[in-house]
Amino acid sequence: MLMKFYAVKKGRQPGIYTTWPDAQKQVHGFSGAKYKSFTSQEEALAYMEEQPQAPITDNQLVAYVDGSYHKIKKAYGSGVAFIFNGQEIESLSFSGNRDIFLEAHQVAGECLASLAAIKWALLHDYPSITICYDYQGVESWATGEWRTNKPISQAYKKEFDRFSQEIQVHFRKVHAHSGDPLNDRADQLAKAALGITV
Repeated sequence: MLMKFYAVKKGRQPGIYTTWPDAQKQVHGFSGAKYKSFTSQEEALAYMEEQPQAPITDNQLVAYVDGSYHKIKKAYGSGVAFIFNGQEIESLSFSGNRDIFLEAHQVAGECLASLAAIKWALLHDYPSITICYDYQGVESWATGEWRTNKPISQAYKKEFDRFSQEIQVHFRKVHAHSGDPLNDRADQLAKAALGITV
């Protein structure tokens, strides 16, 4: 049987546990618990030692991306707000309705927004880009942490792998609907692509 390691970063007693019941005791009912399972102790240790996200510095291209979905139109929307030195320098707002992506709803929009942001950065000769997203798959599919078993995740990973050979891509998680004005801006752009007024 495959051994698992449960890394509890934030819980009653942070540490690495070898059984789920032991780890569960540390996180069950604990507000804001942070934990993850791994198949090797090395990965679990690396997760425990991960540092908080570094602040975004000047002269760094940042793209806030988001997706939206319109049930009646059967279409997904994508929004991208590009930030450089604290200023919005460009925005993208577009929609699509490829049958194979429709089941993913707004996730399709967010993944395609991320690819569009990377492509734009490449076209404008930026050496790197930081993608700020609110759906975890945007990062986890790209890095291979999540398996790609749906058409959108497979297409996204394939394109990401191609683009990332030419540009350095960093990811940064932002919380959806948390009042972050730039994330709200990307959300508005994604909705506008579908004719949804906020």
